[in-house]
Amino acid sequence: MNLSILTDDELIVLFKHGSERAFQEIYSRYWKGVFQVAFKKVHHKELAEELTQNLFVELWRKRESVHIVSISNYLFGSLKYNIINHYRAQLVRTKYQDHLKSCNNDYVANTDYLLMLNELSEALNVGIARLPKKTGEVFKLSRMEHYSVKDISRELNISEKAVEYHITQSLKSMRFHLKDYLLLPLIVLLFL
Repeated sequence: MNLSILTDDELIVLFKHGSERAFQEIYSRYWKGVFQVAFKKVHHKELAEELTQNLFVELWRKRESVHIVSISNYLFGSLKYNIINHYRAQLVRTKYQDHLKSCNNDYVANTDYLLMLNELSEALNVGIARLPKKTGEVFKLSRMEHYSVKDISRELNISEKAVEYHITQSLKSMRFHLKDYLLLPLIVLLFL
């Protein structure tokens, strides 16, 4: 079947049923236009390509749950929010880097500080390794990869309540495991 003759609405139906060919047709129809808009907004070719590619990857990943009335509106609307989120994250990184620069450089380079960070990192890894397998997976997705409860539920094929349970259990366990570290407030800020 030649998918290029189908309307967007017909493609959406096939796509939502997992048709890779329908996805490829959507990609072929819209990639260039999405990229051009992204490039016009960010003025950087590689970043525009990355934003465009990530948009289509996310579309495929959410194909079963996403509600699409108009593929064009969905793609360009999502692109807008992805660009906003990119700049928001960039602003946070810039503020964090500025904060680090304003800190005493000797303190950052201090060997004791670096050793303490390394020890904390090792303790964190040991704590994660001690978690039950599913709880550890949920913890990593939630706190290290910043997945939402809904995304974790979909990714691991478990209910949202189960995800919330595993997050609660992992946080209790990690708090207990890391209680002896002086940097507990930093841990709390990073993971809670």
